[in-house]
Amino acid sequence: MADDWQESADAVNRAVTGVVESLEDLFDKERTVYGGASLAEGTFGALGIGKGFRFPSVEDANKIINSFKDRQESIEKRKKLIAEAYAILDRPFAEDPASVSYIDRARGSLEKLAELNDSALKYVDNYVDKIESIKRSKMNDEEEISNTFDRSGGAN
Repeated sequence: MADDWQESADAVNRAVTGVVESLEDLFDKERTVYGGASLAEGTFGALGIGKGFRFPSVEDANKIINSFKDRQESIEKRKKLIAEAYAILDRPFAEDPASVSYIDRARGSLEKLAELNDSALKYVDNYVDKIESIKRSKMNDEEEISNTFDRSGGAN
């Protein structure tokens, strides 16, 4: 029983440590990238316009979208790791006060970690939606300008 408990505890610790390190890495990158600059200035070399920003090209918007979609996948993987750690904690453990306390603390930590991960996923989902909306708007603006230019005879 002692070996099983130790193996389970080690597995939980590895899972939680891996998820925490992954989230810390993500947030460190976010702080580094977005630091004192706006999201657009710091990350994508976009041109600042008033309170918002504009992408220099639709291709740049696609790069940003793909980057954040990669992050979505990474966050989904972490979600699975957290679920695996929960499953490990559902195994039978010793019922002494120290073991019960350890399991309760581990479950509480995993709940907070799951909340943080879900929040990160929601953030990335919303950001992808916003970038896609900006991209569509830019494409419409470029098409409108092109149509206006063609109608005015500027292409001749």
